[in-house]
Amino acid sequence: MNSRSAFDLDCHPVIPECGFECPKCIQEIESVLTAINGVSKVYMEAEGQEQKLIVEHDPATATVEQLIDVFKGLPSFYEGFFIPSLITNAEEQD
Repeated sequence: MNSRSAFDLDCHPVIPECGFECPKCIQEIESVLTAINGVSKVYMEAEGQEQKLIVEHDPATATVEQLIDVFKGLPSFYEGFFIPSLITNAEEQD
């Protein structure tokens, strides 16, 4: 069974106008996350003015805590400045 976890990556302390529109940033985040065993899909989802990063993953292989640890180092050119937080986590049927 997979989970669909939505994350907010607060990058405003570094880039006040950030809206996750930088292709370099998004490409690195997607590339690193999809390389993690247990992650099946990574994509952005807009809800009003908010952008959420959605990660579909097997929680037995890639836990939310592990994903948050990976987020803390992304993107590499601003390592440690993005503040990740879990918005929602829902299990999906395969």
